[in-house]
Amino acid sequence: MSKVSNALNMYFLLQVRGAMRVKEIAEALEVTPRMVKKYKQDLEMAGIYVGSKLGRAGGYYLENKRRLDAIGLTEEELITLKMANKTIQSGKYHYQSRFETTVNKILNCNQHTEEINYHNKSMRESDEILKKEKHTWVDINIAVNQNRRASIKYKSLKKHGIEIRERLVNPYGIFDYKGATYFYGYCDTAKDIRFFKLSRVIEYRVLDEKFTGNTDFNFDKVLEKSFGIYNDEFIDLKLNISYPMSEIVKEKQIAKDQRITEIDEKTICFEAKIKGYAEIKTWVMSLGSSAEVIQPSKLKEEIIAEAHKMTKIYQ
Repeated sequence: MSKVSNALNMYFLLQVRGAMRVKEIAEALEVTPRMVKKYKQDLEMAGIYVGSKLGRAGGYYLENKRRLDAIGLTEEELITLKMANKTIQSGKYHYQSRFETTVNKILNCNQHTEEINYHNKSMRESDEILKKEKHTWVDINIAVNQNRRASIKYKSLKKHGIEIRERLVNPYGIFDYKGATYFYGYCDTAKDIRFFKLSRVIEYRVLDEKFTGNTDFNFDKVLEKSFGIYNDEFIDLKLNISYPMSEIVKEKQIAKDQRITEIDEKTICFEAKIKGYAEIKTWVMSLGSSAEVIQPSKLKEEIIAEAHKMTKIYQ
């Protein structure tokens, strides 16, 4: 990366993170501490003054952060920003309060005071879990950005019960799903890409050992073909769904290549080639007596077995 690019990246890092130690900046830019000091001089020659302070919370910081008065946001962009803020407020996310503060600063700069009537309801993790996850999220994110391996003690939910194992992982990215935060990466134990829920990480260490980024794994394409986040084998799913669930299913895109055929005014035939067997089963069962599994036969048999178990509970 060029000298100018690194100086700009250092500027952006300090804009976002505030004070950073020279060593932290050097690691993020993958240069020596001496070069970081040179970038500081280059930025100051351009009128961007970088201050420094001593102590545990010390490091380099920007003395003259740029204001957002002239950012030139359109009315539609401001409304979009407010809607995003409402969505963040509806859940419990890492750095939620900082995001809200940032949005308020932007809106105040643009003197945009009109309120919008937009609400969003989402599943939430408990405050205790969120607090526990925060440090893990920060450190795993560092591992992702710096291509550093991580050693984790992870709790998996298996059919026979809870399983706790040590795993060595190459973290590739972090994502949220149904109110929970996960990271994904190559697992040495499984010899494949795996998804790890942060709340189930019991212990972890970010190692100095580096790994080569995986250019073959496309996260978005994998999820595009799956019902949820399970990347298993494809199944040919065929359901007959009756009213009222038939109307609800018609309003949604369950799978990218789904096919919906109307059998009569109140019944549809839903077909899709899709991954994510465990979550598909849960979804079909949530449709209750409105859904009949036509194929695969394995899914049909398992749902019949679950129905028998439920019947025994309530007898």
